[in-house]
Amino acid sequence: MTKFWKTGLTLSAIVGAAACGDSTGPGSQPVSLSFSTKSLVSSGAMSLADVAAYDVTVTGGGNTLVITRVQMVFKEIELKRSNADACPDDVSSDSDPCEELVLGPVLVELPLTTGVMTAASMSIPAGTYRELELQLHRPGNDARDQAFRSANPTFADTTIRVQGTYNGRAFVFTSRVDEEMELEFSPPLTIGESGGNVTVQIDVASWFKSLSGAVIDPATANIGGLNEGIVKTNIKASFRSLEDDDRDGK
Repeated sequence: MTKFWKTGLTLSAIVGAAACGDSTGPGSQPVSLSFSTKSLVSSGAMSLADVAAYDVTVTGGGNTLVITRVQMVFKEIELKRSNADACPDDVSSDSDPCEELVLGPVLVELPLTTGVMTAASMSIPAGTYRELELQLHRPGNDARDQAFRSANPTFADTTIRVQGTYNGRAFVFTSRVDEEMELEFSPPLTIGESGGNVTVQIDVASWFKSLSGAVIDPATANIGGLNEGIVKTNIKASFRSLEDDDRDGK
C-alpha cells in the first residue's frame, strides 16, 4: 500500500514540499491528487498568489455571502480498484485492493478559484480504479491525531472551518461533521504508462443554500444552530471525484 503522510500541513505547505510517494516498483506510475472548488472555462494550475486573490460569492433571497477561506481535515484518501468491494482497514500487502494516497490526518486549504491545487504526488500500480474513498476526519486520540491537534489547535475538535462575510458582516463557521465518503468515477479511472491526476471537486457555493435557493446565514449553521443539519447535508452532497489529467477541474 502506498503511504503518504504529512501531519499538520496545509495544502499550500504540501505543495511547497513537493512530496512524493515511495512506491516505485514495476508497473508503478506517477499520480497526483488535486482539489478544486470551481469548474474551469479555461485551464491552468494556480500559484499560491493566485489562490489568495479569489473568493466565492453566493447570492439569493436578497442576501450575499462571500467565502474567503475554507479549511478541511481529511484522513485516509484511497483509490479502490475496479475489482474491489471495499478498502479494508489497516491492511498492507501485495493483495491489498486499494492504493492509499493520503494517510493523514491532513489539513487542506481549498483553492477558491477556477483552478486546481495539487495536494500530493505518489506512485501507484497502473490499472483501473472505480472509486475514491476519503474521510472528513474529526481528530481523535491516537498518536497521529494527537500530533495533528498539537500542530493545529484550532482544529482539535473541528473538521471544517469557513471564513467570510454575510451581508458585509464577518463570520466564522465550524463543523464537526465526520464522514466517510465513496466517490465513484464515471467512467472508471485508468492509470496508464503516463500516470494521471485525480481531482476532488467540492462545491462550496452549495453549502449555505436552502432548498428554496435562499442563502443561509452561516452563523445559524454552527454547532447546535438552527440550520446545522441542512448545511451538513449540503456539505456531504458537494463532493465528487474526476479523472483530471490536464488539471482543469473538469
